[in-house]
Amino acid sequence: MRIWILNHYACLRHGTGLSSHAVLAHYLRRAGHEPVVFAATFAQVHAPAEHVPAGEPFLDRLDDGVRFRFVPARPYRGAVGRLLNMHSYARNVLRATDRLRRPDVVIGSLAHPPAVEAARRLARRYGARFVYEIRDIWPQSLVDLGNLPPWHPICWQFGRMERRAFRRADGVMSVLPGIGDYAAGHGVPAERVAYIPNGIDPALFPEPPGPPATGPFVISCFGRFGSGNDMETIVAAAENLHRRPEAQRIRIRLFGDGPSKAGLVRRAAETGLRNLEFGELVDKPELVRLSRESHAFVHAHRRMRVVEQYGMSVNKVFGFMAAARPVIFACRSSYDPIRRARAGLTVRPEDPAALARAMIRLGRTSRSEREAMGARARQYVLEHHDLSKIAGRLESFLAGLLARQPVARAHRRAA
Repeated sequence: MRIWILNHYACLRHGTGLSSHAVLAHYLRRAGHEPVVFAATFAQVHAPAEHVPAGEPFLDRLDDGVRFRFVPARPYRGAVGRLLNMHSYARNVLRATDRLRRPDVVIGSLAHPPAVEAARRLARRYGARFVYEIRDIWPQSLVDLGNLPPWHPICWQFGRMERRAFRRADGVMSVLPGIGDYAAGHGVPAERVAYIPNGIDPALFPEPPGPPATGPFVISCFGRFGSGNDMETIVAAAENLHRRPEAQRIRIRLFGDGPSKAGLVRRAAETGLRNLEFGELVDKPELVRLSRESHAFVHAHRRMRVVEQYGMSVNKVFGFMAAARPVIFACRSSYDPIRRARAGLTVRPEDPAALARAMIRLGRTSRSEREAMGARARQYVLEHHDLSKIAGRLESFLAGLLARQPVARAHRRAA
């Protein structure tokens, strides 16, 4: 199969951002298929950018044999700039198909709705199957995060694009465990829906060594400072610990970048926190190395109705589990891999005191029990979130769609 994947925020397999599609493409290529990933030159304000030569419509890079095609996307700051950035990617990707063989399948990844609309148009242009991939539920996620009120014109526009994507899609895939219920509510039958979760690249996570035997008890987090990631609660938990003499041996390390980081760094400095340190955004091999220096990990997520109802699939959490360390999961989700695997502690979201108590409790847990938690974490993620196996599930799903009659031919001619 010739498979085109449109994801504005995709990065190379060993890069510093969302690498799931690169990993899936790698294993699809090993299985004999021809994937192409269309990513943006400018994905996030704080992320590394690719540069398309002047006058060229795109930049091609080979990533372990997988073609990445970077298309120009307008640099931005602020909400309006981000919206223009999305639309520039969607517009430019439609012109970035030169010298490629006609696709059999075009996957439009819901990093944002304009990218999905561009994928739908490319599928129609080339007579390919259109697959709608849901990574976040838009526009409801924007409402849950407080970014937009539900009556905002952008919410209306994005809601209209979502309904059209469901109506025109030959198949729907998602990282969300509850996607079957959501898709059914939009009239999509179960045989055209697939749960394709995030996960880990097993080649990047060999059997890890044990945690350090000396020094402070290190709890780490890698991730974006912003959106659903609740770094504010982690910093507030560090402040709580700072006031407790018995917790001084706990050290918290936060690696990454994003719009809220500068303010949190200033807050930590003004408070005089000595148990908290910040690090820069790192690529996947460096992340694995730093993980080995940690005794445990923490993931905090803001409360969101869509997460509570349909679950979540966070790459970094699966990376924490693959590192064979216990995880503190400060999130309310219908899918809780930490609780299922008995791989750490789950606490209420947006509750710094509860998070601080969980850090103290885990620090007091015996080394043998923490190692047992870590072993269960790694076993669970290799069973359920190994992308080399998930790629096979995706392969079967796409092949099944190609064997069926395409959806809504009349609608496509009229679109």
